[in-house]
Amino acid sequence: VGPESAKRSSMRWSMRWKPCTDRLALALLFANAGAALLQPQRVAVVTGASRGIGKGIAVELGREGYAVVCVGRSSRTDAGPTTERPTAEADLTVEATAEAVTAAGGRGRALPCDLGQDGAVDAIMDEVAQSEGRLDVLVSSAYTTPPGRLRGPFWEQPMAMWDSCNGVGLRGAYATCRAAAPHMIRTAAAAGGGPP
Repeated sequence: VGPESAKRSSMRWSMRWKPCTDRLALALLFANAGAALLQPQRVAVVTGASRGIGKGIAVELGREGYAVVCVGRSSRTDAGPTTERPTAEADLTVEATAEAVTAAGGRGRALPCDLGQDGAVDAIMDEVAQSEGRLDVLVSSAYTTPPGRLRGPFWEQPMAMWDSCNGVGLRGAYATCRAAAPHMIRTAAAAGGGPP
């Protein structure tokens, strides 16, 4: 038996097994697809989703197949006053981000909300848990910049600057975590996990 004979024998062997391995690969593919269809879509809430880091995270979660609830003040339905600086991007709204999430492969949903309003934060989290049946991920990216000059030594900044930045950024992060935690704990418990 020479090298050519061994090569032909090996090829015949692989040809006989090829349909079997193809069927096995196909069966595994369908089994995995079926399991994926049985898994509920993971749900994320992203605050500050109309622009910047929040928008980027929301779109990437969408790319990973999440249902993403985009929360922020900037909405097409409310043209109220804003402290945001103008940018070159035309549509900096939660609706635009929700559309980008859907275009990336997820399911985007816009929920306008002023995180400076305590009752609104609780209402948003309750509504998401009620309508989606779960809450897996919270990204707290909301922040506001005060009107006027932000750069310069801190001792030259008015206290309104501190209140503006930390009232939404720091306090808003705490408020959203506090409101989301019970829903996230219930989601983890239902999936077989539990509270930390």
